[in-house]
Formats: sequence, structure tokens, C-alpha cells
Amino acid sequence: MNKKNLIILLFISYIATFLRFYINNNILVSTIGSFIYGFVIARKISNSEKEILLSGFCSCLTSFSGFILILYQLLIKGYYFKLFFYLNFIVIFNLLIMYFGYSISRKMT
Repeated sequence: MNKKNLIILLFISYIATFLRFYINNNILVSTIGSFIYGFVIARKISNSEKEILLSGFCSCLTSFSGFILILYQLLIKGYYFKLFFYLNFIVIFNLLIMYFGYSISRKMT
């Protein structure tokens, strides 16, 4: 990766982290990230652009640790049904949103 792409990656990662800090809703953040991920993988763009958008923006925005924290809090409180429901809901919902983003992107090309 050249210096220009590295600087762009750092800037995009900063923007995503900044957005994550101000959007304090894990479901909303994971929905946005899944849509963008599906949208980007369907586009015919260079590998370096995909790396910047997927590894830089989506990874910093979605914050897997925030998702795990919620699951952990449900687990230690003994809310096993909520834990099971939330885990399955988020995974299935985000797969559908990712497919929706993919489909929208394919229709645009």
C-alpha cells in the first residue's frame, strides 16, 4: 500500500470511529455497516479502494466489541432468551441488510 492510500485509510478510519462514537446504537451501526459492506463488495472498484472502505470504514464503524459487550451483559444478567434472540436477530437481520446493499449496488451497475 502506498503512502497516499495509507493516509486515506487513516482518515477514513478516523471518520468511521468518530461516527461510531456519536451513534450510540449498536443495531443502527451494524445495519449501516452491513449495508455499506454489501454495497461495496458488489462494486467494480480497485482492491485498494475496497480495502480502504471495508477494512478502514466498516471495521471501525461497526465495532464488533460493542456487539459482544451487549451479549456479555445479557449473559451475566441471566437473560438467556434475550441473549439467544438478540444474537440470532442481529446476525440474520444484518445478513439481509448486506444482501439488500449488494442488490442495490448491482442494480446501479
